[in-house]
Amino acid sequence: MSNVYISFLGTNDYLECTYQYEDADPVKNIRFVQEATLKTFCADWTPDDRIFIFTTEEACEKNWMDNGHIDRETKGPLPRTGLENRIRGLGLAACIEKIDIPEGKGKDEIWQIFNKVYAHLNQGDEVIFDITHSLRSIPMLAIVVLNYAKVIKNIRLQGVYYGAFEVLGPLEAVKNIPPEKRLVPILNLTPFDLLMEWSFAIDRFLGSGDAGPVSDLATGSVEQILNDTKGRDETAKAFRSLGKGLASFSKVLATCRGPEISKISRNLTKQINKCDKRSLPPAFVPLFDLLKKEIALFKGSDIDDGIQAAKWCLDHNLIQQAYTILQETLFSHMLVRTQGKINDLSGREIASQAIKIHMDKLSEEEWHPPAGAKKETTRKFLEFLRTTPGFVKAMRDLTQFRNDLNHAGYGPSPMKPHKFAAKLEPLLSNITGLLKG
Repeated sequence: MSNVYISFLGTNDYLECTYQYEDADPVKNIRFVQEATLKTFCADWTPDDRIFIFTTEEACEKNWMDNGHIDRETKGPLPRTGLENRIRGLGLAACIEKIDIPEGKGKDEIWQIFNKVYAHLNQGDEVIFDITHSLRSIPMLAIVVLNYAKVIKNIRLQGVYYGAFEVLGPLEAVKNIPPEKRLVPILNLTPFDLLMEWSFAIDRFLGSGDAGPVSDLATGSVEQILNDTKGRDETAKAFRSLGKGLASFSKVLATCRGPEISKISRNLTKQINKCDKRSLPPAFVPLFDLLKKEIALFKGSDIDDGIQAAKWCLDHNLIQQAYTILQETLFSHMLVRTQGKINDLSGREIASQAIKIHMDKLSEEEWHPPAGAKKETTRKFLEFLRTTPGFVKAMRDLTQFRNDLNHAGYGPSPMKPHKFAAKLEPLLSNITGLLKG
């Protein structure tokens, strides 16, 4: 793993300016923004780190090499020190390499640029990207390459920077400004890359229920997207807690921890409400509103939240979890309606036996413990089942499908994989009506 600096060199005859990043020392009277970003962000790099400047043939001739521009009047070379010597003059320890690329005319050349950038990234690299002098579609292409490399090579994008020369005004007007007064801000565009990552992470949570990427971002990079507002540290702390809460919520449903569903969703709602969205750039706010909307479906009731959890698992393709949670929620409903203790393990076992006793019409002499040992409790369950025939049918179907899933299809007439979700949808609708009735 090493640090990597990437920049593309253009062909313009750049004017001398003073570039400055936020409160860092300004880098005065330079033509190439790369000098400023390298000096600001790469001064302490080691020989193991790398600096890559990607150039077309024209950019190399005009700006990488010395005296590459031609005076329009005399037709002779203009005295200009090229970027290669300007970088070497910085005395940086990192290795410097120029990489030749095509101009990007057509699909084939764009793919060549993609492959060149990707080939120069190693596993786990920490990348700084200066996009200032990139032409045409190259900034977008480079961002795509870097995000691709995040997945394949586990790189991390430390920063994306842009020297905003255009704030000085039209080029002809800028030429009349003394060089020492041409102050160009270096903008940090990293939050836009983070917005992309947050978008992917939240979409993954909303689509699959996996909160891992959201949790990682909330734990590791939330400070980079917060505005400089009062209470910034407290807001960052709240977002980190939210990330951990989402990860816990995801694990609770993935592992069918029924008794924890209402508790974890209540805590998660509190954590979302603690996050001060006023500290976020506006583009981030809708993403967090989506999270809040998703969690708001859980209201804090064990039975209702159990049904909602089953729906949530179905929507996120956690089919086996949905069946398990739904059936256990129906057992909880039985206990609430008969004795009110949903965490009574003996009661839950008797409830399960009572369903079999009812469906098989077993006599009391055929009742096995614990149903046979606690006949009064068993009779209460049987009375409930006699008055709720729809409940019994739902339980019969759930038991059949859940057993098929739990035995991995090793049984008589196993159901086809695609049918489990299709069967569960009407079951959920029917059971929701039964419990509200």
